[in-house]
Amino acid sequence: MLRQEEIIEALAPLNLWGKPQVEVIERPEYIKILRQFLKNKELAAAVIGVRRSGKTFLTKQILREASLALAPENTLYVLLEDPKFEPYLKPALLEAIYQAYRNNVNPQGKAYLVLDEVQNIPFWEKWVRTLLEKNEPVEVIVTGSSSKLLQSSLATALTGRVFTCCVFPLTFLEFLKFKGSNNIKKYEIIAKRKQWEKMFNDYLTFGGFPQAVLMSDENLKNQYLKELFEGIIYRDVAARHKVKDMTLIKIIAELATNNFSCLISATKLRKILVAITGRKISPNFVLQTLGYLEEAFLIYQIPIFSYKVKEQKLYPKKIYCIDTGLINAVTLKFSANIGRLYENITAINLIKQYGRENVFYWKSPEQEEVDFAIKQGLRIQRLCQVCYNLDEAVLKREKRSLLKAAAELNCHNLTIITKDFAKKETIGKYKIIYEPLWQFLLSQLEFEEKL
Repeated sequence: MLRQEEIIEALAPLNLWGKPQVEVIERPEYIKILRQFLKNKELAAAVIGVRRSGKTFLTKQILREASLALAPENTLYVLLEDPKFEPYLKPALLEAIYQAYRNNVNPQGKAYLVLDEVQNIPFWEKWVRTLLEKNEPVEVIVTGSSSKLLQSSLATALTGRVFTCCVFPLTFLEFLKFKGSNNIKKYEIIAKRKQWEKMFNDYLTFGGFPQAVLMSDENLKNQYLKELFEGIIYRDVAARHKVKDMTLIKIIAELATNNFSCLISATKLRKILVAITGRKISPNFVLQTLGYLEEAFLIYQIPIFSYKVKEQKLYPKKIYCIDTGLINAVTLKFSANIGRLYENITAINLIKQYGRENVFYWKSPEQEEVDFAIKQGLRIQRLCQVCYNLDEAVLKREKRSLLKAAAELNCHNLTIITKDFAKKETIGKYKIIYEPLWQFLLSQLEFEEKL
């Protein structure tokens, strides 16, 4: 095990001790959630989300606030992907780090502890639980790039002791703030329409990963996003699940990403894989790999809405990628993809707003389809159709499907997401709101003003 002097030497460069405080761009929605958690002295917080979505910067903002209220020495940030710690990734390392901090930096005072990428330590849950039970003057925040961070067999050790916050890449509103458009007023949504449309095209192309947003060179952005895609595959899927055939994992990830906003089944993917590789591949392996990709937040698989669980299991799911920047970096770009990109952005926005478990697609026996059916409680409360191409025949088909679903599900909250068309239309007892996607995304402004 490392000596205490070696531990402090490894920790110091990434911590706030004895350093000037650097201003960062805040993400108020998440900051407010974590502030509320910190008021509860008996809970740990788990900040989860796709790699490079901003989890580290978010937790460092919390540490910065604590350092300003108390002192920098009252904070401890531990990166558990640090190469210096790699040979010692066991629970004993966590105890050694904590004791080194207490003996050399902050012997008795309040401490705010962040364990970044904690899934690299087996049985970390037990150590955190023990720390909480000691009534130490410490607030604990753990981060991880896995949706199953708290679903291991040992996670029961923390049942009722953890608050979870899921971090996504930047929303369009956050993207605008990172680009310098702060304190946007509601009237400016209309007054600066051309400006928002232009910036939305940038968001559509390069996505919302914070580091990519802050880059100015487009080639560097693409290179960064390609490397991020591979990092998710190799570090958060293959390495984490000890999958030996990394080439096959990468092909499945690329195929899933290329099929964004599409219905796809494990059987269909398997046939494509067999054709590409000439190998025998189990459908269960494909299903398992898709599960790993979803666990790493690279994709979401959205099921059909049905009151019958069997139908939800049997029907193919629609695949959406966490970020359109990743899609554009690793897939072939065709102008025909833009409608699918609109749908993908809408999907991620709805998943963030309502929760993955409440977002479905709807399909009739006659194959009429509605892109999104949002469940709240026991009922479908919202139906959304994405219609980039407002060709008369296409629009007629999309409206017909939307109205049929509305009648079947007794839902009156109907939206059609468009490129640049805004309107309200009443058809019988139903009112349909047409809204450009950029404007639909900026409707979050009303929510944020209440924070």
